[in-house]
Amino acid sequence: MVFRGIYHFTQALNQGNVTNIVAYLTAPENRDLGIVKSPRPKRAMPPLDLSPNPS
Repeated sequence: MVFRGIYHFTQALNQGNVTNIVAYLTAPENRDLGIVKSPRPKRAMPPLDLSPNPS
């Protein structure tokens, strides 16, 4: 995904729209490039069964 983002950055750089690659790749309007991933929800751990005869 980073290589695709670099391509888009060079195109924007050639047009004179941007100068900083980090700011370009992390900008909210460039979220469709998929460089910065959204955090996944945490998986709930199953409760511990402490009974003497677990099933």
